[in-house]
Amino acid sequence: MTTETANALSNPAPQKWDGKTMTQNDFMIRDTVLVLSPSDSVIGSESKKASHEFTPSQPRGVLHRAFSVFLFDSSTNELLLQKRASTKITFPNVWTNTCCSHPLHGMEPSEVDG
Repeated sequence: MTTETANALSNPAPQKWDGKTMTQNDFMIRDTVLVLSPSDSVIGSESKKASHEFTPSQPRGVLHRAFSVFLFDSSTNELLLQKRASTKITFPNVWTNTCCSHPLHGMEPSEVDG
């Protein structure tokens, strides 16, 4: 766990978000994803921000659990795509699936594999 993640966890966010209190970067630091082994075992957690950082030693980020939704219209065989906002920290302006996210570490019910 990075120092940035530890600091964010020790200073939890307010219960009600008013749209002004936390930035996208604050959420990326606060929210922690499930880190995986190459065989898909949960081996820890890391902030969304740190798990998506591409570095020479970590050229594809940290392997973590995520999910994607693909919405098809069966009457036309069309797939609904989204273009990510230019202001997104991760993958701005990229055309991608209908929606996606991450199961977060420490949530109830627990999503950690038993």
